[in-house]
Amino acid sequence: MTPDQVLAELERYEGELSRILLAFKRTSSGLNIGKGDDPLYRQYARELVDLYNDAVGPNVYSQQISAEYSKGFGMYGVPSYKGIENVLSVVKASLTRLRRSPDLLVQRKAQEALRHKENIFIIHGRDEAKWRELKDIVKSEFRLNPIVLMEQANAGCTTVIEKFEHYAQTCTYAIAVFTPDDEVTSGPETYVQARPNVIYELGWFCGKLGRGGAMLLLKEGTELFSDFGGIVQKRFKTDIAEKVIEIRRDLEAAGVLSQT
Repeated sequence: MTPDQVLAELERYEGELSRILLAFKRTSSGLNIGKGDDPLYRQYARELVDLYNDAVGPNVYSQQISAEYSKGFGMYGVPSYKGIENVLSVVKASLTRLRRSPDLLVQRKAQEALRHKENIFIIHGRDEAKWRELKDIVKSEFRLNPIVLMEQANAGCTTVIEKFEHYAQTCTYAIAVFTPDDEVTSGPETYVQARPNVIYELGWFCGKLGRGGAMLLLKEGTELFSDFGGIVQKRFKTDIAEKVIEIRRDLEAAGVLSQT
């Protein structure tokens, strides 16, 4: 969608939410949503979240709408006037900002233009055998282009983070290999977890591409952070090759691979 189309869609939702508010009826039990508007409002809220994410990527507006929607129901599970009003206020605020700074919508398109569908970023820790195995699978089995940071030229970057961001923004998907690299002691318990850079890089991709843009391959025995609970996970015992069929299926579901 073009920036003008995005703004037009948001204006349409603004009008629809305003109409729903005007259609509320006051009865002895209070203000009640108009007949037939309950399912429409639920649909609009979900569509708005998708619209914001598609138009500008991860953003505060979709988060605010999700939060206001979740708490905006009365005791009988019916949308409340205040709840819809709060969602509408988020839409109005976003329109004001996007009209003032339309380049925010253009930046999203520019970021997408940098990405190459075949580029898959491989996030890894100390276990060289595992990331090399994954690299070979991505290249030979799926005919995609694996991006391993340590194998790339510096490209004028002066820090590791700059280099990471330079190459990460060219990728449409990331696969992280969590291996038991670091031993951590917390009180009486001792456990092993992935390297901090692996955790950071996976979090970066989740923020940029959403949780659907990353996959986590977890070697058994590695502690998993609860923050990554919503990411596609594959647990393997010894070799990543154990999960090739499942990995292919999820890459197809994400649109990275064509379905066979």
